[in-house]
Amino acid sequence: MKPACGPRFRNVVMTVIMITAALPVLRSEPAVVPEPKNQGRPLNSPWNDFAPSISPDGTFMVFNSRRHGQRYQDIYISEYTHGSWTEPIPFTILNSRFNDETPCITGRADVILFASDRNGSTAMPPDSRGRIRISFDLYWSHRTPSGWTRPERIPGMVNTREHERAPCMSPDMKTLYYTSWPFGNSRASRIMSASWRISGFDRGRPMPAPVNSGYQDMALIHDTDGLYFASKRPGGHGGWDIWFVPAGNGADRKAVNMGPLINSSANEIYYSKNRDIAYFNSNRKGGLGKFDIYRAGFDIHSIYFDHDSARLKKKSHRALDEIAVFMKQNSHLRFMIIGHTDLHGTEEYNLQLSLRRADAVKEYLVKKGLDASRFTVRGAGESEPAEPGTGPGYDEKNRRTEFRVLGPAQYKK
Repeated sequence: MKPACGPRFRNVVMTVIMITAALPVLRSEPAVVPEPKNQGRPLNSPWNDFAPSISPDGTFMVFNSRRHGQRYQDIYISEYTHGSWTEPIPFTILNSRFNDETPCITGRADVILFASDRNGSTAMPPDSRGRIRISFDLYWSHRTPSGWTRPERIPGMVNTREHERAPCMSPDMKTLYYTSWPFGNSRASRIMSASWRISGFDRGRPMPAPVNSGYQDMALIHDTDGLYFASKRPGGHGGWDIWFVPAGNGADRKAVNMGPLINSSANEIYYSKNRDIAYFNSNRKGGLGKFDIYRAGFDIHSIYFDHDSARLKKKSHRALDEIAVFMKQNSHLRFMIIGHTDLHGTEEYNLQLSLRRADAVKEYLVKKGLDASRFTVRGAGESEPAEPGTGPGYDEKNRRTEFRVLGPAQYKK
């Protein structure tokens, strides 16, 4: 009998190949792709919302925006109350008739630093058309029992004919960091530092590598575990990325990219954090404006527990297994796991239940081979609802597990 090698056999073979090609391809990467959470309204708007700075206790945030057709940037303030951010309002005492931007709350929340080209800032020589040009200088305001003081130029020698932007203080309040570039040449931006000398800051100096790289380094903050800043240096995910350099003066220090839970193929800048939460700016797709405010972390709703219990249901395992794979692929980060409940039951009971559920999630991930030191847990109970209501459509959104990025794991104090 002759082998079947005619046209009909070839058609059968081609059909089998086509069907096989249409079958789903099994992938090793997780189907659950954690992404930072866009904070949405009212923090974000159809306009650019820049340079978020969070207070140490998380009760308020400042940032700059040019909303509602304004000609110049203003600083806005929003308060965190009842689990959500209030409508931002202009921080009137800080604002002028000109640009006021890149605010930063100091570690004790008693000083706000920012940049402005208001009257009194350094004047440049007239340009070829005789126009007066004003550079951005650094200003500060102090918190007193009667409120915030009127801003004054930061004393010392840091303000020059160059643009000075994005100021920040070290935790001990002895070192000022800021970004500087020649007037009209932001591509030459670099990060500067200046030390306090009795009555003012000395002349700023460019920070050495690995902070400055020559690739538009900017917007540094000094946290207790190290330095966070934005850079367009090689090795990133796109434009500006958030990078980290550990604390200390060792010659072997290297800049670490914060990875895909923060960085994308777009631009990420202006990182801000306190003890248990971090925010940053990004102009990635899907935002309300060009640059929006994002939270460093993600929510998962597909983690289920037995009723009135911290026992994980089996249908939660797939999502947790995928999260474990993602965390192994991004082993440089540590997280806070936060349990959230719906608004039924008493506040105290929900608080304890949410903590036990966060603990259960941590234990599951540790059993999957993840280092326990990468995780801390907290129960939020019903205090931070995603939706302010009860019943179908509300309860499902409020019952969730949140993963917040705390910082690089290998540098945990």
